[in-house]
Amino acid sequence: MLTLSTNLSSMKTINSTLKPKTFPGVLRQILPDLLILPTVALMLSAVMTWANVGFGELFLARWIRSFITSLVILPLILLSLGALDKWIESVFTSLHRAGRTLIVALLTAFVMESVLALAITMINNPWDATFASAWWIAFSRSIPVGVLIALFMGFYMKPKMDQMRQAAKSA
Repeated sequence: MLTLSTNLSSMKTINSTLKPKTFPGVLRQILPDLLILPTVALMLSAVMTWANVGFGELFLARWIRSFITSLVILPLILLSLGALDKWIESVFTSLHRAGRTLIVALLTAFVMESVLALAITMINNPWDATFASAWWIAFSRSIPVGVLIALFMGFYMKPKMDQMRQAAKSA
């Protein structure tokens, strides 16, 4: 009987410390991702569409298609970049945290820009001899924007979002 009462008392303390997740708490955890992803997709798809078709009558219709495509592709890229972040952390253990963040940010920018440039160029251009040059134009014109976004996300937003997630978990 003594064992049973000890187990019941420890179960009460475990159950009393667990808090059910409330909607505001869950919303605080996912809201930054829900706001940042479309913003990044909007900026990158705009630059790449401009690089492919210019600011003419075709721009708005193609930009909308490119934006929707970016919204589908960007989360897939970002999921794989979590593994990249962990790999960089394990390989460059002696490198300062800022150096590792810089490497991840630059690799993230190049991966995101190359994949998004490919998808958006596929939408905006025919599959002919001009395709490779159209991809290069989209990639090379969007890479400065991508690097700036990746550096901003890596050095400023990711730490802020991690703090927000921790606060939401503890609330």
